Amino acid sequence: MLKPLLNQSGGALNHLLQEAQLFQALLSVGQAQLPPELQAHLIGVGFEQSTLILQIDESIWATQLRFFEDTVLNVYKTHFPHLALTRVKIHIFPKSQTPIKVPKTSSFPSDTDAQTMQLIARNTDSQGLKMALLKLSQRAQPATDKTKHAP
Repeated sequence: MLKPLLNQSGGALNHLLQEAQLFQALLSVGQAQLPPELQAHLIGVGFEQSTLILQIDESIWATQLRFFEDTVLNVYKTHFPHLALTRVKIHIFPKSQTPIKVPKTSSFPSDTDAQTMQLIARNTDSQGLKMALLKLSQRAQPATDKTKHAP
C-alpha cells in the first residue's frame, strides 16, 4: 500500500525519503572525520546560511568535538563549496528526562460503602457491573485492620 506512494516521483513521501537519505549521507561524511569514540555522538548535521551545525548528544563530547571543528568544516567546504560555509556551531541535544513515577496509593472502601456496593450489585442486571461491584466491595477492611494500612 505504501510502495505506490513512495514510488511517485513527485510524491511528498518520496521527497521526505530523499531528504532523509541526504541528511544521513551528510552525517556519515561528518562522522568519518572524527575519531571512533566520538563518531557515535555526532547525531546530526545541518546548515543554516553559512554555518555548519553539528548536533551532539552530550556536552562532554561537544568539548572534544571542538578540536575537530576545522577538519570537519574543511571537508564540507571541499565537498559542498556552493554552501559557502564559514563557521561551525555545535548544538547539544538535551537529555530527555525520565518521567517521575508517582506511587499508586490504594484506598479501601469503608464497611458502609462495601455494603452499599453489595446491595447495588444484587439489584443490577449487568453481569459485568455486578461482578466489579462485588469484587470492589471485598476490598473493604475490617475496622481493626484500617489502622494498620492507613496512608
